[in-house]
Amino acid sequence: MANIINYTNLGALILYIIGRVLNMGILCWIGLAIMTLSSIWTIIHWKQNEKMSNYIAVAFLILVGLSFLGI
Repeated sequence: MANIINYTNLGALILYIIGRVLNMGILCWIGLAIMTLSSIWTIIHWKQNEKMSNYIAVAFLILVGLSFLGI
């Protein structure tokens, strides 16, 4: 299950980057929503996941927070 979440996060990050580069807000929002949901799921199941997956989830939540602040 952890691999599915990692690939989901990677896909969301790609959507987010494409949205930022092409200035398409909808892709950014979709990417941020997917990152948020998968990161929250990873954090809820913290002890069941690999250490690296947990750190990536925290990093994605920080990215989402910075994006909402406009940084």
